[in-house]
Amino acid sequence: MRVTQSMIAENFTRNLMQNLKRLDDINSQISSEKRINRPSDDPVGAAMAIKLRRQLSAIKQYNSNAQQALTWMKDTETALTNAGDVIQRLSELAVEAANGTQTDEDKGKILDEVKELKDQLLKEANSTSLDRYLFSGYSTDKAPFIKDDVTGNIQANPDIVDGAINYNVGQSETIPVNLKGSEVFGDIFEAVEKFETALENNDGETISNEVISDIKGALNTVLKYRSQIGARTNRLEATVSRLEANEVDYKAQLSSIEDVDLAQAITDLKMEESVYRAALAVGARIIQPTLVDFLS
Repeated sequence: MRVTQSMIAENFTRNLMQNLKRLDDINSQISSEKRINRPSDDPVGAAMAIKLRRQLSAIKQYNSNAQQALTWMKDTETALTNAGDVIQRLSELAVEAANGTQTDEDKGKILDEVKELKDQLLKEANSTSLDRYLFSGYSTDKAPFIKDDVTGNIQANPDIVDGAINYNVGQSETIPVNLKGSEVFGDIFEAVEKFETALENNDGETISNEVISDIKGALNTVLKYRSQIGARTNRLEATVSRLEANEVDYKAQLSSIEDVDLAQAITDLKMEESVYRAALAVGARIIQPTLVDFLS
């Protein structure tokens, strides 16, 4: 086969372009600090990186959900703690009111304080977290309890829809964050209103035989639900720790797949630059057009 000048030039140009492409690929890796800039660079690695990014995105959302759930439960814990303090004070007042030596004036003062404490309990029962009522089930835009303007009695809001609010904190893993207001505060308000009525009627026997026991039961109810919230909070905090650990692991794995070794890349770049310059120098010597070349 006769080798012509044009064949030499074509082969030289093709090989030179290949060297230049390798040089460009290494430049792209160094500038982006990524070994994989397009799927063709490493199809298997690119597929694994896509899967890891999907997992990291899911972890980020799960972590966000868990943090929101923690905020909700911490606000619930605060409301229950405050309610427990109020009920403890009501218990002390009930014991004091059951004392037969109390005058009518003394009982009137106790009644005034009981009414104020009932209003405080109503405030705790209607607590919110980020403008959402904690004890209203699905109806987080409606107060769970309302006060009758005529009788002063407190009753559950008939417009609310009870239900468990669940947060997704993992693959096929949810956790309920809310408590039903009727279950937590229903008996509490009944006990307080029985206390009020007994004070108004000067009924020391009811206070001694029923009110003190009812208020003690109300306090136990609050403690029971505080324990539930505490257990859920511990579970959520453990979930957050696990998610954060998974995020670190997946990011490290993604880095090992995608990130470029800069020291190695710079070394390769210098080598490719040398090869490219050598190719240019050799090409300049080989391709020496003469009159014979133009006659071929």
